[in-house]
Amino acid sequence: MKSNFFILIFVLTLVTSCKSEKKSEIDLVTKELPLHNKRVLILGNSITQHGHYVDFIEYYLRKQYTDNQLDIISIGLSSETISGTSEDQREYPRPNVRTRLDKALTEIKPDLVIACYGMNDGNYHPLDSLRFQEYKTGISELKTKVEGIGAQLILMTPTLFDPNPIANRVSKEGEPHAYWHPYYKYNDVLTAYSDWLLSLETEELQVIDLHHHLNPILANMKRITADSTFVPDGVHPNKIGHLYMAQKILKDLYPEISIEHPIAEIEFLKTDSLYSLVSKRRELRSEGWRNYVGYTKNGEIIKWDSISATKTEVEKLDKAIENLLSK
Repeated sequence: MKSNFFILIFVLTLVTSCKSEKKSEIDLVTKELPLHNKRVLILGNSITQHGHYVDFIEYYLRKQYTDNQLDIISIGLSSETISGTSEDQREYPRPNVRTRLDKALTEIKPDLVIACYGMNDGNYHPLDSLRFQEYKTGISELKTKVEGIGAQLILMTPTLFDPNPIANRVSKEGEPHAYWHPYYKYNDVLTAYSDWLLSLETEELQVIDLHHHLNPILANMKRITADSTFVPDGVHPNKIGHLYMAQKILKDLYPEISIEHPIAEIEFLKTDSLYSLVSKRRELRSEGWRNYVGYTKNGEIIKWDSISATKTEVEKLDKAIENLLSK
């Protein structure tokens, strides 16, 4: 009930919209747009596999620009790390993106790679120097391989951990730690990972800081209503959380696009035909390319022999989106 009251107050008191005027085709030529006219590969764990933030990004870009030269392929994989580390109690090791990275780069041939790792890489334990070093090694290898094919890399810091919704199963110092019993201060671990990623930022390497963007938003929510959250299981943002993620990504890459209040936007998007088509397209394309690239999880090897069926279905959705935008 408290959460519903919180949402009602925000929807009634704040006006929201994706404030922007449509840009002409000339703008696409005269201004470099970070995700346009490029093949973009997005890597990540279950948060990226859920993919809502990717849906939101593409939706707002299609709404903003009349010439939609977007080619975004998101192949996030649940449970995946970039460190290659896992909790001792797991029957099977967590998937490691480095085992499918070469195949992904070869098959997808991206011009730009966006990667979001860290949530699983600390294995839900207190900060550990060996795990942290493996994470650093994984990021370094990713950077080397992406640059090796002449592509650009954008890193995103991990999101956040909220222990409050799962207070009955978090663990303290000295107790066993794992995904189902995460360290109660695991958000501090994610802060350490995020701060290190931010230290890598240069003119050539951009880092989008989701972690420090989301922390104060969640804190403000809890100041209004103590049990409020957009991370209901402590780890995975819900759709509102994904829209807060997209808000930060677009602010860094396309500052002319302003998502003023994600909660009200979510209500609007439930009935928006363009958003529905974009989301369906992303989900279909993500599954197809993820399985075509292939991966191993829980002892099972997933590998499709062809991507052609996915491409055919995506083309149908492309036409539907084009028709909708032309009206």
